Amino acid sequence: MTGCDLPGRPDPADKPVPADQVVEFGVLYRENCAGCHGADGKLGPAPPLNDPLFRAIVPEEELEGIVTNGRKKTLMPAFAKENGGVLTAAQIQVLVKEIKGISYKVVEKKEGSEVVADAAAIAPKWGTPGQPPNGVPSYRQQSASLNAGGADNKEKQDTVFARACAGCHGDHGQGIAKGGEMRRAINDPVFLGLTSNQALRRYAITGRPDLGMPTYAERPGNQDFKPLTDQEVTDLVALLASWRGEK
Repeated sequence: MTGCDLPGRPDPADKPVPADQVVEFGVLYRENCAGCHGADGKLGPAPPLNDPLFRAIVPEEELEGIVTNGRKKTLMPAFAKENGGVLTAAQIQVLVKEIKGISYKVVEKKEGSEVVADAAAIAPKWGTPGQPPNGVPSYRQQSASLNAGGADNKEKQDTVFARACAGCHGDHGQGIAKGGEMRRAINDPVFLGLTSNQALRRYAITGRPDLGMPTYAERPGNQDFKPLTDQEVTDLVALLASWRGEK
C-alpha cells in the first residue's frame, strides 16, 4: 500500500515507461552510447562525441544516418528499429539534437512522438558548440576529383604528411621509438582496414582529444604551424588510404 495512492490505486507517475517511449537524453545515451563513447561523451574506447569541434562541424543529417544505419566495417551498430536496432525515429532524433547542441521539443502525436527544433524548449545537456572556426576543413570531402592520382599528387600527400603527422607517427607512419617499442604507428593495414576514409578525415580535422592528438589547426610546441586546409586534409586521407594494401 505504500506505493499506492488512497484508496489503494497505483500512482500513474510510478508506472514504468516502455523502452520505446523513453525520450530523455540521459537515459538514451547511457543505455546506448556511453559504453563506447564514455559516460560524458569524452572518454571511451570509441572517438569522443562531446567534442566542441566535432559537434560544430558534423552535419546533423550525418549524425542521424550514422545512428540509424551504423558504420560498415566498424563496431558502430545500426540503432534504428527498422535496421535491427532498438531505437525509434524520435529517440534517434533526441540523440542527434543533443549531440549537435540544438534545442528541441518532443511533440506527442497519435502515431507517436516527434522531435522538432525549438530554441525555447529543451536545452542540450552538453550545451551548444558554437560556430565552426573560420577556415576549418569540411567534415566531408567536397569533391571526388580531389583524390586524383599521379606523381604530383603523391608528392603533395607526402609533403603534408611530413609537415603535419611525421613528428608523432614517423616519416612513413611506422611510429616512433619510445621505451624500447614503436608507438603511434598508423601505417598498419589492420588499423587502416578497420577505419573508413571518413573516419580518417574526421581525425585529421578534430584530432583525438581523448588521446592527446591535436586538431588540424595546431601542433604542440610549434607556434608557426599553419592550419591544414581542406585540400591538405584530403591529401592526407588519400595517402593513408593508399597504405591499406602495404605489408
